[in-house]
Amino acid sequence: MNTSLIIAIHSPQGGSGKSTLALNLALQYVKQGRKTLLIDMAGYGGVPAMCKIPIRGNGMSSLITVLEQSSELPHYEHFQGYFKDAIVQYKEFKDFHILLSASPLKMEKLSSQFTEYLIEAARKADYGVIIIDTSSELSERNITCMEIANLIIMPTLQDVASGWKIILLKEILSSLHISKEKIFLVANRVTKYSGFNNKELEEEIGFTLLYEIPDIAKKVQKHINSGIPMDLAGIGKVSRIFQQLAQKIVAQVI
Repeated sequence: MNTSLIIAIHSPQGGSGKSTLALNLALQYVKQGRKTLLIDMAGYGGVPAMCKIPIRGNGMSSLITVLEQSSELPHYEHFQGYFKDAIVQYKEFKDFHILLSASPLKMEKLSSQFTEYLIEAARKADYGVIIIDTSSELSERNITCMEIANLIIMPTLQDVASGWKIILLKEILSSLHISKEKIFLVANRVTKYSGFNNKELEEEIGFTLLYEIPDIAKKVQKHINSGIPMDLAGIGKVSRIFQQLAQKIVAQVI
């Protein structure tokens, strides 16, 4: 029986830190000995830019092409060869693989059926954790990712616009019968000077506030610009943030 933990990272607010959160959570699970796949559904190059991974036309693009050219969805055992060729190993981490996004135009061809098929192919590749970095819009593929995921982690910023967008999204997800019980807020770039009360936002929306990430940009920006994820920056305090968050996420499904 496959027991992959599937985590969708989604927020209606661009720039909320979805890709950063997805990458650093993935690294934490790899450190815990879990074979981990990061699926980049964002479409605008966030993950490859942060990891300094060149895009050479494989990744999601090649898989979408295979699915488009098939008269019917291929058997998973026949598809696994394409799947293995499409993923890349991240640096020296043999159990951390990334499936890079295609171009935005190509990603538009990723239907709900194709999205569901790709996630199931990832499950059958025996990943212990599958993290999906979605884009901000409420597209067919993003809805499918959230429906399939065990948990939805929703990063939010300390501003009124971000909070309002999440309130609107809550109504839409409710109409789609996506349970609020599997949706968790992560307040990002938290500072005491914002004048924004995250607990009040939690009460207003009804999603559980799982964690507050302090504003650590000054500590890690030079590392990020060099292609070094926060979790690998050698700053103990920063690494502990993602370690604690990763543990809190796992605790929700035990």
